[in-house]
Amino acid sequence: MMKKISIVAIVFLVFILGYLARKSTQKTEHLPLIKNGEVWAVLTKEPSPESKSITRSRENAIVLAAKRAGPAVVSISVIQTRYYRTSPFFDDFFDEFFRELFPPRVYKKEISSLGSGFIINEKGYILTNGHVVHNAEKIKVTLPDGREFDATIVGEDEISDIAMLKIDGKDLPYTVLGNSDDLIIGEWAIAIGNPFGYILEDPQPSVTVGVISALNRSIKPGSKRAGIYKNMIQTDAAINPGNSGGPLINADGEVIGINTFIITTSRGSEGVGFAIPINSAKKVISELIKYGEKRKVWLGIDVQEITELLRKTLKLKSKDGVLVSDIEKQSPAFKSGIRTGDIIISINEKKIKNPGDYISVVSNIIVGEDVKISVKREEERIDFVLKAEGMPEYSSTGEAKLGLLVQNNAPTLKKKFGLAISNGVVVLDVKPESIGDRIGIEVGDVIVEINRKKIKNVEDFKRVADKIEKRRVSLKINRKGAKISFSYIW
Repeated sequence: MMKKISIVAIVFLVFILGYLARKSTQKTEHLPLIKNGEVWAVLTKEPSPESKSITRSRENAIVLAAKRAGPAVVSISVIQTRYYRTSPFFDDFFDEFFRELFPPRVYKKEISSLGSGFIINEKGYILTNGHVVHNAEKIKVTLPDGREFDATIVGEDEISDIAMLKIDGKDLPYTVLGNSDDLIIGEWAIAIGNPFGYILEDPQPSVTVGVISALNRSIKPGSKRAGIYKNMIQTDAAINPGNSGGPLINADGEVIGINTFIITTSRGSEGVGFAIPINSAKKVISELIKYGEKRKVWLGIDVQEITELLRKTLKLKSKDGVLVSDIEKQSPAFKSGIRTGDIIISINEKKIKNPGDYISVVSNIIVGEDVKISVKREEERIDFVLKAEGMPEYSSTGEAKLGLLVQNNAPTLKKKFGLAISNGVVVLDVKPESIGDRIGIEVGDVIVEINRKKIKNVEDFKRVADKIEKRRVSLKINRKGAKISFSYIW
């Protein structure tokens, strides 16, 4: 009898242990999904406390940073109208010679493009690159949660390549702006944006990870870029078409830069991407919101490079710095005491080694800001403090049926637009859909001739433009040193 009880107890104990073992195994094992005797898939049961702990460990700093910033990263869809000129001639000589008989045709085409941006506050202000929305006629913003908004351009600065958009919405997520002045080469860098958005319809942003590769990179100016790209952040976090305007964030989820462009030989990401430091953008944000643009700063200083010949002539020990070649009377620099012949060695504690450094630093100065300029005068260092002013207001202007607002060429305009000539009239504004717009005239162009008549001032411009009777016009302009001819028939 006792033997039977012992056998039953052992069998029961084995059953209990087997059951507990199966329960323990089922917490972590993968179970097959079987239909008609075939394994269709492998499923997991409800995660165990151990697997939940592993999941928590997977949520590292990068994951958490992307979670913080991701909801405020938006996709930007832009529709632009571009005007194209076609000529029956392939040779510039014949094109110019027969322009009156066979003028080029102008046609327009709607172009769609995509970019990224990020919301910076609950009011719906969005920061992005200027080139993403330049000349946009319609802008649509899509949030990661699927909400869509029509956006308006609050302000745009071509030099810094920064633009501010505005949408109207409730409960909008927004990013936190960090400090790009304390970055460390080698620390994590996370790029978020909407790459190849024309292929991917999902509004969820993409996340790529790399490191801060270098700091204070200066990019040589190119023909396709009007901006000044100095002190850029270099990263190997992949930046692809559509990423422009999106945020570069640190491991804390704070925005440290605006993804802007890549350098590539294959037209794909090769690990050399560049972002505008967020501290540079912070100075522009208030200007864009308040004035719609970054107001041009007037210091009243003309500078030139210190060449080796100039160094020897002036008996200087170094070529570092820039020589003050001219000072405008009654300008902030003139009032402060800076004089022609001084050598500027630093501005706001930033060293100035060449004209490129000077332009870079001055382009980041805001109207009304106190500016500390250190110069060498006969080997003596002198510090000056002046208050940056806005460019002096323009005088007489003229507008004609061409849809162009122009002004007599003047020193202030030469500085503002970097003009190569002193004659003609300068285009200050181009009315959308006007004849001037369709021809391709741009702000900053200098008109020197209309219908073969010389244009020396606003009076000439008005007189000639108002007498255009035939539905045909030809113009000659100077665009930053390049001579260009336009003809248009309507």
